[in-house]
Amino acid sequence: MSDFRKITPARRESVPVYKTHNEYKPLLREDFHQRCGYCGDHEFFRDTYYEVDHFVPKKSLVNISPTEYSNLVYSCRVCNRNKWHNWPFDNVDKTHDDKVGFVDPATEEFDEHMMRDENGRIVPRTQVGIYMYKIFNFSNRLTDVWWKLSVISKEINEIDSLLEKEENVDGLREYRRLHRQFNSFIKSLKDANESI
Repeated sequence: MSDFRKITPARRESVPVYKTHNEYKPLLREDFHQRCGYCGDHEFFRDTYYEVDHFVPKKSLVNISPTEYSNLVYSCRVCNRNKWHNWPFDNVDKTHDDKVGFVDPATEEFDEHMMRDENGRIVPRTQVGIYMYKIFNFSNRLTDVWWKLSVISKEINEIDSLLEKEENVDGLREYRRLHRQFNSFIKSLKDANESI
């Protein structure tokens, strides 16, 4: 697997003007397809609440408003906390120097620096990718498990819609049994994730 994500998030061009960055969360949620911009985890699998991250941290912003939509990222709490105020440059216009820094996850350039292997693990492709990989602590997270679950979940939904069109009672019964096992597995992973 070469692409880090199946769909590159794209921030909308026109947004209302809000007083706080958190008011943009529903719009960002849509624009990022209910996935963390950095690790790609889908919110369905994580009860940990998703947040609005400032790509360039607020403490580094000089001439940019903290509510500038083009600087906001839909992020899981873990990625947001790992990145937090980390910005390796004094210049907010400089995102990376080909060795250290960050790449906006709402750009296709992000996939030039990060990829997934055949097992769904996040793998850095460049020096900047290695820098981000370490900052986000991807080596100590279950991002591959969550990725696999999102792939399986999508396939189950596709099978579900096909079975609704057919009257295959035995196949439907077996599918429902597998679906219950899958949901039980997801619940146990969520419970384990929350206890960490």
